[in-house]
Amino acid sequence: MKRTAAVCVLALGVAACSGGNPFDDGDDGTDDAVSPTNVIDASESNEELTGNGLVFSDNGTPADPTDDTLVINNIPFDNVDSTGGAYTRTGTLPNGFERYESPVLGTEGELNYFAVFRRSELAQVAAVGTGDFVTPGTGGLIAERTGSAGVPNARPASYTFTGDYAAVRIGTINGGSNDVTFVTGETILTADILDFDNDGAVTGVVVNRELFDANGASLGDLNDFISLTTTGIDFENATIEAAQATTIEDGQALGTGEWQGIFAGPNGEEIAGIIVIEGSTTDGEPDDTVRETGTFIVVNGG
Repeated sequence: MKRTAAVCVLALGVAACSGGNPFDDGDDGTDDAVSPTNVIDASESNEELTGNGLVFSDNGTPADPTDDTLVINNIPFDNVDSTGGAYTRTGTLPNGFERYESPVLGTEGELNYFAVFRRSELAQVAAVGTGDFVTPGTGGLIAERTGSAGVPNARPASYTFTGDYAAVRIGTINGGSNDVTFVTGETILTADILDFDNDGAVTGVVVNRELFDANGASLGDLNDFISLTTTGIDFENATIEAAQATTIEDGQALGTGEWQGIFAGPNGEEIAGIIVIEGSTTDGEPDDTVRETGTFIVVNGG
């Protein structure tokens, strides 16, 4: 059952920026033309989040998603590297995010990684983690635009972006795949291109969150939401600067971390974003420290 969260978000501060007009970075719109400057990851937020690139393939059957594969670069012990191997699709979450799993070859030292992935016409995002460490361990968060980039036209009114959210959530109590769960939700961002004093600002929330087990079965609604602190727009690179993200339940902060985003499309039609938060599962169960690595793609609704 969907829930409505009424959240009042205040502008806590923005970074100084310049410009504001849409631009084209010279990309021809093909995946091969994407440069590293068009990718953001969470390695600066958390040194264990080493994943830094994505290669998606429909394997020549675009109408059949069951054989789709995903290569997530720079993840250790996942049986995927420059010589071959790929994550395979294991299903979808109710909001359309796809679930992937690393290849398991039975070799010593390998780890079983789980990932969520979504690809739009303008961007792609993924989050990955494993329950095979006694801590949340290594993983990754990547958001990438796959074509030209810009920001929406400057105007006095703000823009509202809405879309879906999915995350890989790693706990520390069970010591295995039972520590891996997925989270879905809805992301709402508000972007102001002009204020304050011609500096852009973006803020938002993730609401209507639901928990799923590693096989995609629902475990019920979560009673929290994620607050995304107001931050600035880097107009030169069409990105959203990193800022604090906080999971809140019943007025209490359960965990904190960072979020950031990247505009996709010549006029900023979409924002692809990443969120990493560490904290307890619930206010009543503070002993299970979890790390949630989440991603979203939101669309400009005007």
